Parts: sequence; structure tokens; C-alpha cells
Amino acid sequence: MFGKLRFRFWSIGAKTLVSHLVLALTVTLSVCLLACALQLAYVRDMLINELMARARSIAAMTEVHEGGFALPKPESIRAYQELINAMVLYVHGNSVENQGGGAVHTGIAMPKEGDVFVRVEFDEQLDKEVVARVLRGQEFSAMRKMQFADGVMLLVGVPICEKNGDTVGGVIVAQPISVFRNLSGMMRVLVYFAAGAAIFLAAILAMLLSNVLTRPIRRITQTARCMAEGQYAARMQVSGADEIGELGTVLNTLCARLSGSIERLREEKDKLELIIASIGEGILAVDSQKKALHVNRAFLELMETNSASEALRNESAIGALLGETMEKGKRCEARLVNPSGRNLLAAASPFFDEENHIVGAVALLRDVSQEERLEQLRRDYVANVSHELRTPLTGIRGMVEPLMDGYIETDEERQDCYRVIYQETLRLEKLVGEMLDMSRLQDGRAAVETEMLELPGIIQAAARRMQPLAEKCGVCLSWETDGTALACMGNENRILQVLVIFLDNALSFTPEGGSVCVFGRDGGDCVIAGVQDTGVGIEPKDLPFIWERFYKADKSRLRTTGTGLGLAIAKLVVELMGGEIGVQSHLGQGSRFFFSLPKQK
Repeated sequence: MFGKLRFRFWSIGAKTLVSHLVLALTVTLSVCLLACALQLAYVRDMLINELMARARSIAAMTEVHEGGFALPKPESIRAYQELINAMVLYVHGNSVENQGGGAVHTGIAMPKEGDVFVRVEFDEQLDKEVVARVLRGQEFSAMRKMQFADGVMLLVGVPICEKNGDTVGGVIVAQPISVFRNLSGMMRVLVYFAAGAAIFLAAILAMLLSNVLTRPIRRITQTARCMAEGQYAARMQVSGADEIGELGTVLNTLCARLSGSIERLREEKDKLELIIASIGEGILAVDSQKKALHVNRAFLELMETNSASEALRNESAIGALLGETMEKGKRCEARLVNPSGRNLLAAASPFFDEENHIVGAVALLRDVSQEERLEQLRRDYVANVSHELRTPLTGIRGMVEPLMDGYIETDEERQDCYRVIYQETLRLEKLVGEMLDMSRLQDGRAAVETEMLELPGIIQAAARRMQPLAEKCGVCLSWETDGTALACMGNENRILQVLVIFLDNALSFTPEGGSVCVFGRDGGDCVIAGVQDTGVGIEPKDLPFIWERFYKADKSRLRTTGTGLGLAIAKLVVELMGGEIGVQSHLGQGSRFFFSLPKQK
């Protein structure tokens, strides 16, 4: 990744460098071409001006007489030519207006003529226009290809005039173009050298400039890439107040604001996840392919599984419910049973995107076992109360009616009826008393005052009270302590009530020939008392509910019937005294009910 990043940065720098080099080369070449053109023009003009000045000097030194001029000696002409490194030509004409005749005299020695000036017709060797302009008294300059010379010549012409101003001839100086080329070549070498130096300096300047331009761009790119990778704390050093510096400042501001926004979103997300995780109901969200998007801990606990995928696989009930709600596009409900047998209510609803297309569903799972149990408990409560009230009332009615109708004639029979009526009345009174006692305990109307007391005497009293019932049931009842005083904070009557309730339950669930023991011992910072029996025990499924009102275990295993309020009252009494109550039971091996009371406040 970093190699690719460096390559991209190099590409940006290379492109910038190439663009700068192209611009520099273009400008440099343009300047060089313009300089070459100017230098050629300058050299040409310089040569022409120099030749013109020399031609004027030669024309001024020419001896003029009436109607013509005296041709200098050949030695003088050769001296002129060697001095100015050019050919010196004299033009003689009859008059300035004479365009059709004239002669050209040259000081160049011809092979056959020696140092004789050769008379040549100008129309055979010189351009008519050139000669005509000179004979008209005009100075001129031109580059022409002459017939008597091999190649192009640089020509300047100056007229020779009499004192009255009439033109009697002219001097033409012809210099080979090679001189011009040699001079211009030297100038071009200088221009090329200057161009090379300029290009070299331009390249260095372009590299420096491109580096200056690309360095902040690289920093901006690195900062942007860090932002893209989630590193919102990245910042770039801003130098300068130009556009790139302003861009860097804006990027830093954007990064800071984006970091703040992401942090706020993360906090909101964490809060939402905490809220969802703390909800007691299970929540499962899936996409259109039934792939889990979110699941909270409550869902896994209710489904008794380790992951949402396990709950969704193998065409599970929750998966079928989610598929149904996405297919129908509306809320659907279903009742489920988890592996431990708890009743669950699942409600699934689809969720839609902006185009109202179903993109997934969410399921809310709730444990309704408690609600169903409470509802069943309410129904059982009404049924139990009705049954418990009707049983004694039926017995009373069954005894009262024969007495009212006069069917009971003997005193012995009447006494039996009165005895039954009395027992049923006591039973009814006990039921009503227990119900009122529980109601007062729950509402806090029955205050339990505690004091420092010792348990051994209370344990013996409870055993003696229940001894007749134990003998009637054929159960061996005993009591034992650890020999200490077992001093604690409590209420004597309430402790005795709890022990009697425990003993009554133990005798009811212990078969004939079994044993029941009331015990007490020191528990460190508390004292512990309870009842141990060798009865049938309690099934594990019933253990969580035995402390509730009117809850009864399997009645087929009971010796006697009760109201189902005893253990609920015992739990309330112990808690009001500041203690704790518990049970340990193994099916078929017996049960151990116990409670603990603090030694002091």
C-alpha cells in the first residue's frame, strides 16, 4: 500500500515536473528562436551598415571629373578588397536615366587579361535593377545571387556624384554570404549555449517548484487517506496563506468536525447497544438473507444458545417466524419453547428501506413463563380459596341440615355433629387467619418486633407441639443443637410459627417409618435453624415456586392437604426479621428447610 502511495505521489510530482519542464522548454525555445531571428537581423544589419560605410568611404575617395570618374589603380582596389574582405565593383553609366547601357569595371584580375580592367555589360553579370538604382543616385543593400560570383552575395551600392549632384557612376561592395554565416554561426553558438544554460536552470527551477507544489499535496493526500482509514485525529501542517494552505486549513477543520461527529455517533451507538443489551427481552435483527445483524445477550440466554446462527439454523421456529414476517411484510407472532421448557413469545416485524423494500426483520423474544404461571396462579388461587372455603362450609352444612330436620335423635349423635361443625369452623378460621396474616405481612401492617433470644427452647417447643402429629403419622420426630446458646435477633412467636410450618410440611411429605429432625447451629455471624426430613423430596422444577401462595407440589405424594400458604408466610416472616430462608432437596432422599437470623443488629 505504501509503495502504491509513493508511486502515486511520484506520479503527481512527475506530472507537475513534466508540465513545468514543457512550459520552460517552450518558453526557452521560443525565446531562442526569437533571439536567433533578432541576431540574424542584427548581424545582417550590422554587416550592411559596415559595408555601406566602407562603400561611402570608397566612393568619397574616387576621383570625379566632368562627365565621369577616374577608376582607381588595381593595387588600390585590391587594397580596398583586402581591407574590407569584399569585392569592390565600379559601375559607370552614361547618365542616371540611362537604363539600357552602361558598363561594370572590376579590379579583380582575370586569368587571361591579367591586371586589366575588364569591361563587361551589366545585363550579363549584374542585376539591371541594382545597377539602375545606383545610377539613379540611390543607396541600396540586398542579398543576391550574382552570376560572376559563386553563391549569394551581400551587396551595398553607393552612387558616385559630381559636385552638382549628378550621378556619374557608383561603387558596389559585394561580400560573400559565408562571412555573414560565420558571424551568425558564432552568434548561434552563443545563443545555443545560453539556451542550454537556461534550460538547465529552468529544469532545476521546475524541480524545485514542482516539489514546492507537490509537497503540500502529498501531505493533503496522506491526511485524506488517514481519514479514509478511520484515523480522524490526523492533521496536516499548514504553511502559507495561498490556495493550498487554505485547502489544508479546510481539510483540518473538516477532519476535526468529522472526528467529533464520528465520536458522537460512536457514543450514541454505544449508548444504543448498552440500552439494547440491558433490555430484558431478547432482540435479534437479520437481513433479507436471514443473516444476523445484531443480537443481544438476553436473546442468547432465552434461546439457551451461544450464537444467533445456531438459533437460526436447521429451520428453527425463530427462523421460520422471521421468514414469514418478511414474506408477508407485516408483524407476526409465535409461541416457542426453549430447551429448558420455558415458554417464550416471539414477535417479528419487517423493516424497510427508503424505497419501501423489505431489507430485513427484527424479532422481540419475551419470556412469558412467569406471566403464564402468575395467571395460572391467580386461577389456582381463586380455585384453591373457593375449594378451601367450600370444604369446611360443606361439612358444616352437612351437619346442620340433619339437626334442623330432626333426623338426629340421640345426644351422642348430636355431639358428633357439633364436634364436626367445630372442627370445620376451626379449619375455616385457620384458613381465613392465614390469608389475613399473609395480607398484613405483605402490606406491612403486621409489624414483627425483634429482640435478643435463644433458639434451643423454641426448637424444643416446636418439636413438642408437633409430637402428637408425628406419632399419628408414624414418623420419628427429634431435635438437636450444637450445644451453644444460639442467641440471635428475632421474634419468638414468629420463629415458632416458621418451625411449625416446616414440621407440618415435613410430616406431610415423609412416609411412615421416616424421621424428621429439628436442628439449630451457629453460623458465624448468624444462627441457622431448620427441619431435616427423609421424605420424598421436591422435584427440581417445583423448587423455584414453593415459596408462592397456594402453590402445591404433586398431590399424589401428599399425606395431608393444606392451603399452600404456609411456606409463603414463613418466607415473609423470616425476611421481616432480617433473615434469609432456603431449601435443599433431592428427589427420593428428603428435604432440608432452613432459615438464618442475625446475631445482632
